[in-house]
Amino acid sequence: MYTGMSAIAVAAAAAATVVACAAQTAPDPVDVAKTVDPGPPATAAVAKAGANTVPLPPNADGDPPCPVSDAWGTNPFGAGILVTHLSDDTEPVTVLVRTATGSDRAQRTLLGPDELRLFEFADIDRASVSEVLIMTNTRRCYVTADPAALG
Repeated sequence: MYTGMSAIAVAAAAAATVVACAAQTAPDPVDVAKTVDPGPPATAAVAKAGANTVPLPPNADGDPPCPVSDAWGTNPFGAGILVTHLSDDTEPVTVLVRTATGSDRAQRTLLGPDELRLFEFADIDRASVSEVLIMTNTRRCYVTADPAALG
């Protein structure tokens, strides 16, 4: 007798579970973002850019060019010129601006790794700049002018 009651109880529980599960409404369909395959990289553009890249020669003193992250140009925030430098290591950095008039200017600071610094030289006109050098304890290089910043 208890076996029959157990079977009825199990059957009733199963039926209630089926009814309860069936009574739930299906969730709203989720919008799935479409995945776009960008395809292979544009090797022709990379190869062409690489083919047109010409390494710059050293300056008259034999200094190599600085990395492209270092540049100088007209200061967009005010008078004079602006020199950008991205530091590789923790070390003192000196930026020397040589002018055609012979009045050179320098700024020195201590930078940490991957620190970007903007050196402002408000009293120097871009037309009078003959050379910009960046010097650290381990290297000396010349900074190229950024054509976009020469206005």
